[in-house]
Amino acid sequence: MFPNITKLQNRFFICYLLAVFIPIMLLSSMIYSYHSRQRTKDYITGKKNSLIIEQNYLESQLNSSSNYFNQLKSNYELQSLLKGIYASEREIVYVYNKQIYSLISSIFLYDSNISGVTLYTQNTNAANILNYFEPMSACPVYEDFQAELIDGFWKAEEEKDGAGFSFYIGFSNPPSAAFPGIVKLSYNHNIFSSCEADSPESSVYVFLNGRPIYRSNDAPEASACLEAHEQQLLAQTQADAPQVILDGKSRSIISAISLDNGIFHVIRVTPETGNIFSYQPFLLSLAISVLILGSASIIIFCLIFKPLKNIVRLSEHMNRQNSHTLSLYPGKISRDETGDLILSFNRMSERINELSESLLNNEIQLKNAQIEALQNQLNPHFFYGTLESIRMIAEANHQELISDIAYSFGNLMRYSLSREYLVPVSREIEMTRQYVSIQEKRLVNRFEISWDICELDDKWRCPKFALFNMVENVFSHNVSKCRSFIQAAVILKKDGDDLIITVKNTGPGIPPERLAHLRYLLEHPRERDTMTSENNGRGIFNINDRLRLFYGGDYRLDIDSEENVLTVCSVRICKHYNGF
Repeated sequence: MFPNITKLQNRFFICYLLAVFIPIMLLSSMIYSYHSRQRTKDYITGKKNSLIIEQNYLESQLNSSSNYFNQLKSNYELQSLLKGIYASEREIVYVYNKQIYSLISSIFLYDSNISGVTLYTQNTNAANILNYFEPMSACPVYEDFQAELIDGFWKAEEEKDGAGFSFYIGFSNPPSAAFPGIVKLSYNHNIFSSCEADSPESSVYVFLNGRPIYRSNDAPEASACLEAHEQQLLAQTQADAPQVILDGKSRSIISAISLDNGIFHVIRVTPETGNIFSYQPFLLSLAISVLILGSASIIIFCLIFKPLKNIVRLSEHMNRQNSHTLSLYPGKISRDETGDLILSFNRMSERINELSESLLNNEIQLKNAQIEALQNQLNPHFFYGTLESIRMIAEANHQELISDIAYSFGNLMRYSLSREYLVPVSREIEMTRQYVSIQEKRLVNRFEISWDICELDDKWRCPKFALFNMVENVFSHNVSKCRSFIQAAVILKKDGDDLIITVKNTGPGIPPERLAHLRYLLEHPRERDTMTSENNGRGIFNINDRLRLFYGGDYRLDIDSEENVLTVCSVRICKHYNGF
């Protein structure tokens, strides 16, 4: 119904979305994202620290194989036996029972992770009669891993209960490149029991050179998760830090460590039961966002939307105004700027109603004046016709004086009834001359008037009857009130872009008290009601007021008089005034 109001409300809601709703939701998302990343980072850091401890422990367990080999290698009797120095059965059994057996037994005794010790030797007699000894030909790595045997290496083994792993290292015999003996230390899976003990719900996988040698608590979900990240995890070397991967799809945590320069990889897949993948932080962040948004909405409603609603109601009230009389806003006026706006509208409505009523009255008066003016137009035509009849009768009876007076009087009447405010100065002079001609016929030899007029064109204009009234005052206040001869002069003189019109005359003049009173009344129009009806000076007041109205305050009528000597009246007009 009110499209402008709908647009205003739509703009408010758009501003609300852009300034409040969207920023709060973005801020909440940023806060949640920051805390989520920080929580995940702290968790991964703690997890890696524990994995480093576990990595160091397993590394020390695997490094024990080198220690055991050093113990065997440092035994002189064993070295002699492997090199074939003891060849007879009696010597072999004696040396074995004396030192070698106890040395090998101590390895089993102190390390439960070792499931077997095998010594491969070129001494065939020892290999045939002693436990833990095998001929060199039975060694599966003797031919293919000559270079690796110098420093030792790990190899996956096939066992009855699955894949196992062993450590092979050869007894060097410099300068000969052949090995008099090779030690095989077979390990069971107890070495990885610590991985299972830390988190029983985890699935543990151990790889040796990329080949799986151990699985514990294997589950389909864990196997699928491992398969998705296996290539990435097996590319890790011991120099790399432990890896921790959060798999949101399976809601699992994958941790991996590498041992012995990346030969071993221990991977653990743990279902996450904590809050890493929990929606609780998100829901908490959402709840805080909703709380902040609700509080901000209430504040905005009280501070902005409520005043906006008042403006909307005021707009609806203004749109319902369909008559020339405005009704005041009937709703509640709040104590804010919208309330001030409503009060201003009510005051404006009252003022408009007053002006509308006044305008209606003025229109009625104007119509009445127009009707009256139309009726009064008949009177001048009647007078013109009557004067013309008098002039024609006077000419027919050879009464030239009466004819001339009737002709001049008719011209003066037409001039006075014209609707011009400013007239050419030349025309004003012509009408004044006709008035003087009438006075010459009426008052023979009572006065003399001279005319000193500069050259003028039609651009010089003056208020109608400005000169006429000054000349008329000469006859009404001087010639008619004394019997002496009156001399008068009319002078028109240019002063730049101004024209000065001066009328001088002899005669009784104006008394000083009267002159001072006239000058005071010229400057104070409101005091003119104190003038008497006989000598009210309305003519000079009219000239002065019209000069100021047309040209400004610097243009006025000046009057000066010396009693029984001389009276001077002058006005100043401007050439560049264009009139109405």
